[in-house]
Amino acid sequence: MDHNLVLDDALRFLYIALRNKGARLVSIRFIHRGKKWEADTALEAVRLRRELEAWDEADAEEGVGLSNYEVRAESVWTPDTFWNFVNSIGYHQKKAVVKLLESRGHVTAASLAEGIGIQEGGLGGVLSGLSKQLKQLELKPYDLYAVHTDWSKGERKRTFYLERAFRLAAEEVGWPEERKKDNATATRTKRK
Repeated sequence: MDHNLVLDDALRFLYIALRNKGARLVSIRFIHRGKKWEADTALEAVRLRRELEAWDEADAEEGVGLSNYEVRAESVWTPDTFWNFVNSIGYHQKKAVVKLLESRGHVTAASLAEGIGIQEGGLGGVLSGLSKQLKQLELKPYDLYAVHTDWSKGERKRTFYLERAFRLAAEEVGWPEERKKDNATATRTKRK
């Protein structure tokens, strides 16, 4: 007796019975790191997504993936681009970038706002300022950071991740330590 055939028939009959009762089968699909994932329930989807994110964090800590050399080779962050960006951002934007650098992984919106010294509601203005300066350099916010938004119990929780290429560029030029040593202020450029 082929046990797979029995299981296939049982699932087929279950599916037919559910359809006849008016039930609808739903699958939740999402893409993570370019791969399609599927879950049968919302709880399973949340559990799977959290597990994938935990794996991402573990991989980042272990350095799995592209080597630093490969990341730098594909990066938009040359030393000149890096300094042009850092010198063009304002006080709160600079504090946000430093907080992301110091986080060594991820930081919640509440922790980021606290590190900047503002209310969490004001974080949008800081991020908008960063986006504006990135655009001046023909860059996108995803070249600097990624944000994951999770809705739990009707509350929004945002988590920010600094892009590895930016972190490597900062290490290469010695920032923010270099700036702290010099105690230099950013050059003021006219913002458009």
